[in-house]
Amino acid sequence: MATAWRNIPVRVLLRGYTTRLFRSTATRITPRLICPSASLSSASLSSASVARIISLNTSASVSSKQGVHTSTARHVDKAAPQGNVGSYTTAFALFEALWEAGITACFVNLGSDHPSIIEAIAKGKRERPNSWPRIITCPSEITAISMADGYARVTGRAQAVLVHVDVGTQALGQGIHNASVGRVPVFIFAGLCPYTESGELPGSRTEYMHWLQEAPDQKAIVRQYCRYIGEVRTGLNVKQTIGRALQFANSVPKGPVYVASAREVLAENILPYSLQQEQWVPIGPSALPEDAVRDIVTALIRAERPLIITGYSGRDRRTPELLVALADLIPGIRVHDTGGSDMCFPFSHIASEGFRLSSDECTKDADVIFLLDCDVPWIPSRNPPPKNAKIYHVDSDPLNQQIPVSFFPAHGRWKADSFTALTQLVGYIHNNDVLKAELRDPIYAARQEARTRVHQACLANIASLPRLDDHEALDAHNIGRLLKTSLPDLTTYVVEAVTSSQSIFDQLQPERPGEWINCGGTGIGWSNGAALGVKMALKDLEVEEGRKPSLVCHIVGDGSFMCAAPSSALWVASRYKIPVLTIVLNNGGWKAPRKSTELVYPDGFNASASDEEVNISFRPTPNYAALAEAAAGSEVGWGNATEDGDVWIKGMRAGTLGEMKVALRQARSRVAEEGKGMLLELLL
Repeated sequence: MATAWRNIPVRVLLRGYTTRLFRSTATRITPRLICPSASLSSASLSSASVARIISLNTSASVSSKQGVHTSTARHVDKAAPQGNVGSYTTAFALFEALWEAGITACFVNLGSDHPSIIEAIAKGKRERPNSWPRIITCPSEITAISMADGYARVTGRAQAVLVHVDVGTQALGQGIHNASVGRVPVFIFAGLCPYTESGELPGSRTEYMHWLQEAPDQKAIVRQYCRYIGEVRTGLNVKQTIGRALQFANSVPKGPVYVASAREVLAENILPYSLQQEQWVPIGPSALPEDAVRDIVTALIRAERPLIITGYSGRDRRTPELLVALADLIPGIRVHDTGGSDMCFPFSHIASEGFRLSSDECTKDADVIFLLDCDVPWIPSRNPPPKNAKIYHVDSDPLNQQIPVSFFPAHGRWKADSFTALTQLVGYIHNNDVLKAELRDPIYAARQEARTRVHQACLANIASLPRLDDHEALDAHNIGRLLKTSLPDLTTYVVEAVTSSQSIFDQLQPERPGEWINCGGTGIGWSNGAALGVKMALKDLEVEEGRKPSLVCHIVGDGSFMCAAPSSALWVASRYKIPVLTIVLNNGGWKAPRKSTELVYPDGFNASASDEEVNISFRPTPNYAALAEAAAGSEVGWGNATEDGDVWIKGMRAGTLGEMKVALRQARSRVAEEGKGMLLELLL
């Protein structure tokens, strides 16, 4: 036997047992072979010596000279505790970095890749509760990202979302599309599967799923939607990685960013450090060149039928006032909102053409068009402008770089901040005596009078549409009118009403910046979580800026409501006491696909087919009011006339205008005054 051992080279005997190379946060540790003798050769190696070498190497531990990172390499069959209580880990530094960068909330859906994250959460809550992000548990990832989205719509500040390896990343679903297309800053962090499997490092694989969740390229799942993709590979630069990601998220065009890290890295012990936050700011706003300011202003003033088309310029709450100032300076100009993602221009202004999803007729006779923060100004096959129209485009992303097919023409395009650009345009007119004299020509006064008549006729037509008797069935027009007259003036509407959105907008007639918030993307179900994020942000601004309280009214179609884990959002509202009035428009299914089909096949089979035949029906419909109480942890058994003091989210149903009036009186008291939630299901 001894002879047999001596004939085997040492490198073969020790394969798989030699001490692995460890990387410390402070120093790189050089591997050392631990031997029973200073000199060792294959010729003198006995079986006992081999056994001792194996024993020593499988139990060896290497510590860094500075005592920062201690790792133990062991060949184990059963997992042993791997962490150190009270240590400063990469995971702890991650949360600290988020707080230092101004992120105050983390919406989390935790998993097996997060042991160090969970330890850091507990440690931070206990040791520094007043300087640690709020951790909001979200049973569904779509709730988490939509809440962060909604928060950022109000404040402009990115918040954090934590999800679980590849499956949690995939479960972000349409939420990542909405944040990207809607230009919303969101910081997303996901764990990666451990890359060691035998206990070599703290965080090594310990459970069955660690082999199954290792995607070949996890970051590729969301790469095409994100402004930045990164990975934390050492705790030494975790804060720099987060800082860089947030620079991208908060630079226009804003959007989601995604950072991942493996369990071993998150468990790494490092020395505490901080960044100078003033050195990690996003890109500042861009202005128009002087010749562009001159050309745009001159063209708008000298046009006969000038038109401004916008989409999301109202995201900057300062912009609507400047857009009004520009419209006031050029009598007869019109302003059309095509995106409806924010209140961009007050409905009551005589220049307002209202909100339509790029399909309004006002584009057909315009001779000069100014596009301001607008993705889809018109539908080329339905309402294109005249071929000789002069078009100028100012946008945070004027080429729509993430939209491959986008051929809208323009005679000038500039990547500029809308608030800065409007400031320049308004200032140019104020400071130009020649243009001011030109604007005093009687022709402009005549245009203003004509425009006033058109706008008054439009308002009169809208006012004639709702049927307002108590016995009347509900539709978008009388629902919108009743909401406007019943809810407080400072109500914020978070709207995902799809086919009813334009009619509800007409009746609500938004005036105040931030009063109307729509998705801007097309991933339905956004509003379930977004409304909660909006309310959280508004509540924070009450404290930070002394703002007056604002009731949040969430208006959603039943198809959208069903599509994005409604029970998850309702539970979060109840758990964290986020009072929102949710209005579910129950029309029994999806109506948008039918409209889409009619546009392509107006005389096709669909014209005579029932909703059931074309598979867009939800009948028999769920009882959404009962779902609200069940999801919030209440006992089901609700009734419109019975009040249960233990019910935090109250569910009610209404099928007529009279029933809706009764419900809204209770909703105003319950949500605005008592600070409790309510879901009102409207049967259309």
